[in-house]
Amino acid sequence: MRIRYWTGLGALMLSLGMAACSDGTSDETFPPIDYSYLAQIHLNVASINIQDEAPAAPDSLSAKAPIAPDQALKNMAAQRLIATGTSGKADFIIKQAYLNRAGDNALTGAMDVQLNVADANNQHTGFVHARITRKLDAGDRDPTSRRELYTFTNQMMQDMNVELEFQIRKKLLSWMTDAAGTPIVNGGVQQQTLGVPGAQPVTASTTPTLTSPDTASSTPAKTATPVVAAPNVPDAIFPTGAETDTTTTPATVQRSPQPGTLQLPSTGSSGIH
Repeated sequence: MRIRYWTGLGALMLSLGMAACSDGTSDETFPPIDYSYLAQIHLNVASINIQDEAPAAPDSLSAKAPIAPDQALKNMAAQRLIATGTSGKADFIIKQAYLNRAGDNALTGAMDVQLNVADANNQHTGFVHARITRKLDAGDRDPTSRRELYTFTNQMMQDMNVELEFQIRKKLLSWMTDAAGTPIVNGGVQQQTLGVPGAQPVTASTTPTLTSPDTASSTPAKTATPVVAAPNVPDAIFPTGAETDTTTTPATVQRSPQPGTLQLPSTGSSGIH
């Protein structure tokens, strides 16, 4: 009897150990999902309210996950959406957030959020809608384990961070500011050409300047150097002037030899003794 008792107890402990190993993370702790490494999104409002309106799903695995998907969305909104204005408000509304089992070894999940902005008179002036869905095939792993649910939630949040920022920059750019609260104009900085220190910077032109007939007449054109005719004065060699003809060929001007060209005859060759 004693042998059978210990054998039965050992089998029970072994089965419990195998059950714990099948989950693999029953006692494992998981760090909070942090989004502080991502760029903050500054909005020209005085406050941002976070509302969870996701319907409860009895068959959802969200409650078993180390960090529920709706809680991950709340953390993301609190860390990334920053109010830098003096009036108006924004409402971050969680419409849907769930993790479900899909078959024996797969998971499906969805997140759906909406961001509404209102002016100082509480007039609704704009909104964005961001929705993502994802599926995970766990293979031979248990898709319902806390580790798989934690990894799957992280992957879904990566998709949501990209989609939400894209929608905000696309549709609510006029509500965005920098960290100091200065509105972002046209989504960037205009290119300028820097001149002499103290001078007014000039915006660089991206297109060539075309010359019209009106502007061409006001622009001095480059002209050839005119040929100046010789003055009508007596020549030093031919005071009475040289004969000219009626052809268009210019006459050759006779000039004196250069100094040092002429030499006196040698006395040895003159025959004088």
